[in-house]
Amino acid sequence: MRNVQNANPVEPSTGREGLCHHETADHYRGLVARLSDRWRVIVCKGNLQWVLQKRDASRAGRARWTGVQYFLTREALLRASRAACGRIDPAALAALAALPEKFGGVA
Repeated sequence: MRNVQNANPVEPSTGREGLCHHETADHYRGLVARLSDRWRVIVCKGNLQWVLQKRDASRAGRARWTGVQYFLTREALLRASRAACGRIDPAALAALAALPEKFGGVA
C-alpha cells in the first residue's frame, strides 16, 4: 500500500514523466507513505528494508531526502516514526499499520 503524492512528476535524471529511481528524490518510486512535510517512509532501492527519511534542504530547486533509520519490522518502524515526527498524517499511519509485520512478509 502506497501513499504516492503525484503519479506523474518529471524524473530529474531523464526529464521524462514518471517516478524517479533515486532514493533522495522527492518523487522516488519506492514511497510507502509521506508522514508529514519533513518525514516519509520508503522501500530502499535494493528492496531490502524500509527507510525513515527526513527532508533536508533543497538542491537545485528540488527536495532532497536523507535516510535516518532503517527497519525490518513494522513495530520498530512505527515506534521510530512516532518518535521522530510526532504527529503523523492519519492516512500515512494507516499505510504503515497495513505493512507486514516483517519486511518482505505478508500483511
